[in-house]
Amino acid sequence: MNIIKDCKIGKNTIIREPVNLYKCEIGDNCKIGGFVYIEEGVKIGNNCKIRPFTFIPTGVTIEDGVFIGPGSVFTNDKYPRAINPDGSLKGEEDWQLVKTLVKRGASIGAGATIMCGITIGEFAVVGAGAVVTKDVPDRAVVVGNPARIIKEEVEW
Repeated sequence: MNIIKDCKIGKNTIIREPVNLYKCEIGDNCKIGGFVYIEEGVKIGNNCKIRPFTFIPTGVTIEDGVFIGPGSVFTNDKYPRAINPDGSLKGEEDWQLVKTLVKRGASIGAGATIMCGITIGEFAVVGAGAVVTKDVPDRAVVVGNPARIIKEEVEW
């Protein structure tokens, strides 16, 4: 079952079932795989491919032509906790949103984890399973945990 609530979805975009999309914007000519969860305020450009089992929380912006491999996860909180020091359940006012930007043409491999507060550069490549904790320069290739640069200029 799809849950698509208050979203702006561009022309010719294909969305596979099931998905959870809340108050997000998805551009033209995108392909969104099944079991994708996109939260409020997320902006996705045109001509993007987001493969199944991907989580994109509030605070993430994805520019045009980005590929996100299956099982990729983004974060938006540097210090996540369920409760406050007094034991009360944390609410919306009890945490700080930390934004992330994925620039035009970047590719993120399957199972990558993208920590919040970073920028992945234009046409950069994040290897499968990488844990990205720092900015990735334009056209760089990063792999590993934590992700490290193995190539300065990706070839086409």
